[in-house]
Amino acid sequence: MKKWVKIILMLGLAGAITGGIIAYKILTKPHRDVTTEKAIAIKAQALFEAFKKDEAAANAQYLDKAIEIEGEIVDFSTNQDGQVVVNFKTDDPFFVINCTFKTNPGELKAGTTIRFKGICTGYIPDANVVINEGVLLQ
Repeated sequence: MKKWVKIILMLGLAGAITGGIIAYKILTKPHRDVTTEKAIAIKAQALFEAFKKDEAAANAQYLDKAIEIEGEIVDFSTNQDGQVVVNFKTDDPFFVINCTFKTNPGELKAGTTIRFKGICTGYIPDANVVINEGVLLQ
């Protein structure tokens, strides 16, 4: 075989091995348990205002961190994965704090105030703040 074919084969083999190692590390990485993490406590309205006012600063402060919010439930539903999704009320009727539970929280009622702890995954401009992997706090 020519020298350049051997080099290409060796690079391909090295790339495949590296890709396999990376895939293994990602797939076996332990999942976050929000119940054991220390959370940033904030009211639902204040979280929404922080993102609406300055998204970059709010991302720096809240993105990918455990957030404990308290607020009034506007509505709730079940997503395509069977998880309960709760929308918290804000002062703007077109915007909500969208929170997805990782386990079923039990019976919820619109108009009641609850405390929720989850991981902030960001802000969708002109839509809502999104928090996932949540649990209901008593």
